[in-house]
Amino acid sequence: MKKQMEWSKGIYEKSVSSGCWWYTLYDEGWIDGVGIAVDKDLMGIVDMEKAASPVPEWARQIVTTWINYAPPCGHYLFPLPFLEILSAVGAESADRFRISCYAVQPERKQEMMDYCLCLDAWLAGVEPQVPARELDAVGYRRRHWQTICRDLWRALGERNETRELQVEEYLASLRHAIKASHWTDDGAGSQFGRDQYLGEYVAYESGGKGYERGTDPRAARRRARLAELCPNWESFSHVDRGHWWLCGPKAFRFLERDLWAIGQGRPLQPGDHVPGFLQCEDTYPNQDEAPAWWQSFLPALDGWWQGQPDKSPVAEDVGQRLGEPTPVKRWLVRLFLKKLKTLEANGEELTSLVGPRHGHKRGTRPLSSDA
Repeated sequence: MKKQMEWSKGIYEKSVSSGCWWYTLYDEGWIDGVGIAVDKDLMGIVDMEKAASPVPEWARQIVTTWINYAPPCGHYLFPLPFLEILSAVGAESADRFRISCYAVQPERKQEMMDYCLCLDAWLAGVEPQVPARELDAVGYRRRHWQTICRDLWRALGERNETRELQVEEYLASLRHAIKASHWTDDGAGSQFGRDQYLGEYVAYESGGKGYERGTDPRAARRRARLAELCPNWESFSHVDRGHWWLCGPKAFRFLERDLWAIGQGRPLQPGDHVPGFLQCEDTYPNQDEAPAWWQSFLPALDGWWQGQPDKSPVAEDVGQRLGEPTPVKRWLVRLFLKKLKTLEANGEELTSLVGPRHGHKRGTRPLSSDA
């Protein structure tokens, strides 16, 4: 009979397994009598890590970087970010690029630039058919822009100083997201928005790069005036304007909701119906397919690390990505599964994406397993 491992705060905090709990309650660390301190599943994971020691550097990097920062919203490319992590485990390498938080394809940025043009034209005071003609001719997305612009102008309603300042602030947030979000080797804003000053360029100690919006004097003046005109103006937005969530699954639907709130002159209330006026349903994952895939994915991970793989298509894909089992891989997969379950249970973005549908507006972009 295997002797049960001693379990203590010191043992846990020295483990590699302790370094992957960003965006979960476990990120608070050890609390006597609750959470980590009484989690037998996590105890078993640390025991597996100990048995597989010494942990190779590639596995340590996967834990502390890729599993730790696995997109808590699922990402607009769901389920690719999670499958990419499995591919890294299978290759026993952390060197490949991973789809992480704030990682946005150039195509996604170009899609948002089309909407930015619409908002800029509204601010300029032109009629909706003016930007529509340009977008019909050279826009990245092939849509009925005459209808989109007409409906957007109607949604924003009559012009006034407060509304114009809100749209201007919102447009700056979208442009910041386009400039600051990264993809593979393009760096932070090396391809997009180079002609726009959106805050001072900063290189963080973590290795990341960004643009501090709070350092833009124009933004400070705009926000000060908004506070005078509409003290609760910040509550109109469902996203963090400091780094707008262009990587989120429903980023464009959030755009619709926030612009509709600006047009209504108030934050959204429970039960409000926000019409779909931006024709953006194909920009976020199909929310009928996502829960079904997830219900196969978690058992596939569970079966793989225990050496009991099933024969579902999802499980076969998992097995092909992971390759031959090893003690280190089995520990990593069990740890990854634990992280995903904690994200699923936190009641936030991933819960909404993979949970049962309750009449929400559904995306039409089909899921893909091609990394």
